[in-house]
Amino acid sequence: MMESQSYRRWPAIRCWVKHILEGKYSEENKTLYTIFGETKRIRLLATIIKKSEKITTQNTSEDDFSHDEGDQNLRMEFELDDGTGIIRAVIWNANPEEYQDYKEGYIVDIVGLIQYWNGFNYIRPEIIKKINNPNFVLLRDAEIIKKIKSGNTREIPDISQLYDDIDEIPDDIDVEQLFGDESSVDGTDMKNLVFSLIEKHEKGMSFRDLNTKLKISTSELKNILRDLEMESRIYQSDEGIYQSF
Repeated sequence: MMESQSYRRWPAIRCWVKHILEGKYSEENKTLYTIFGETKRIRLLATIIKKSEKITTQNTSEDDFSHDEGDQNLRMEFELDDGTGIIRAVIWNANPEEYQDYKEGYIVDIVGLIQYWNGFNYIRPEIIKKINNPNFVLLRDAEIIKKIKSGNTREIPDISQLYDDIDEIPDDIDVEQLFGDESSVDGTDMKNLVFSLIEKHEKGMSFRDLNTKLKISTSELKNILRDLEMESRIYQSDEGIYQSF
């Protein structure tokens, strides 16, 4: 039986928007390189300057299982300004009722994952909290300034030189070679199996491809993918493809 894989949960780095915009994103390992080192998760205090809702085509194929039939696929977007720059926070498959109290002009504290799409970095929020006391902004700024003045910063590397020696990942993986007899795989191992398949495909895998490859029930695969998303091990790209962080 396969041993459970350990998973590193990246800490949320407190920073300004400019540090995200000036950072360099590596699509190889889904990591942003900033003056505070490499990170996948940030914590940001900013003002909402624009809020919008858009109906999207994400997950509208037969691979979709995020909503019941007839539900809308809604994307919520917040444009955030902290005085050093403007960045967008995007919530896929959003429930608008959960964010009706977050309005333009409000200060929010956001913990989220850095994502990259069409040449731009954006934030995929995990936690959003309204800040009523503006002194929190001064305290956060002081904390970041102290970190910079202490010399606890790094030079942002040249991304193109980081992965010159990495071998190309094969397009297909033999499940049986990876895990042996599928019939002996329990729930934990199956989740790790799904994650391994997604991780080893650089461009990700669709729900249909995963279901065909693994030959497990649709409901079981849905639950596994939801668990992996909750653990921040995978995410859905705009085309509804599952990719690892």
